[in-house]
Amino acid sequence: MKVAVIGVGHLGSAHARNWNEIPDAELVGVCDADADRCREIASLNGCMPFDNPDALIDKIDAVSIVTPTPLHRQTAEPFLKAGKAVLVEKPLAHTLEDAQTLCDMADQFGATLQVGHIERFNPVVRSALREIGQPTFIECDRIHPYSLRSTETSVVHDLMIHDIDIVLHLMKSELVDVEAHGTRVISPTEDLAHARLGFASGATAFVKTSRVAFSRSRKVRIFSPRHYVSLDLVDRSGFQVRLDPDYDPGDFMDASGRIEAPEGAEDFLGRHLEQSPLEISGAEPLRAELEAFMESARGNRPVAVTGPQGVRAMKAAEMVLDSLRGRQGHLTDLSSQ
Repeated sequence: MKVAVIGVGHLGSAHARNWNEIPDAELVGVCDADADRCREIASLNGCMPFDNPDALIDKIDAVSIVTPTPLHRQTAEPFLKAGKAVLVEKPLAHTLEDAQTLCDMADQFGATLQVGHIERFNPVVRSALREIGQPTFIECDRIHPYSLRSTETSVVHDLMIHDIDIVLHLMKSELVDVEAHGTRVISPTEDLAHARLGFASGATAFVKTSRVAFSRSRKVRIFSPRHYVSLDLVDRSGFQVRLDPDYDPGDFMDASGRIEAPEGAEDFLGRHLEQSPLEISGAEPLRAELEAFMESARGNRPVAVTGPQGVRAMKAAEMVLDSLRGRQGHLTDLSSQ
């Protein structure tokens, strides 16, 4: 499959490297507004540099769009109209209108469209998806050191959307309620945000994100009836805890409603809880994402992260921003009184 990468900054160069290493793909070319950078990445990967994306359309079967988010729609449109397979990095577009337009174009021209929500391909997340049932409570913490990338974009669209997508993928019911808090620290947009996501089923997720820390931490905790999964996405490790299927707290309550455990809490829990490590294996997430995209483009498997799923994640992110900024506006009004 002949492929290209449009936008070869930090992430785009990783797309180019991975495409170049996939045996069933041929990296035809890369394109970037920075001509020197474009030539450098082309040279590193043994392909041609291009200064105009349109020049690649007739030369390829599939393309990675890794431009700044405001350019996603205008960059992806010509490829979708030509029926090419298009992978657009998250978020799908700068606005919901643009995102829906890309979905409509993919349908109209029979083009494969995948959204680059890479955490779906994290081997730790994939191992948990094999184990977890219907969650009732999820906690996500994503803490990153500050960088100069994507500072024009709120941390909600920059980083939190990764965990929003994971939560929406696990929760099958409708998102009905959002309460969010956040603030700017260094950037012109929000650098940290906390959000509570409420679902029609009664399930709840708490998502916390910051890009002004001194160290990196990415953890996910997923609770379902009688089952708990804890994931560390940085260390790529995880474990699960299962409650004895015959356990009934009523069997151990005293008259005041407290759990009676004469042998002590440790022995009591040891009898009724079983902890085991998750079996984690798999390729580098980006490599796995690109290979899945290639197989979808060939018609060998469904698209892993569809355009409508990308739109759903964007809508949830907008709900978070609306709540967060509405609260900020209220505080501003109070301070001026």
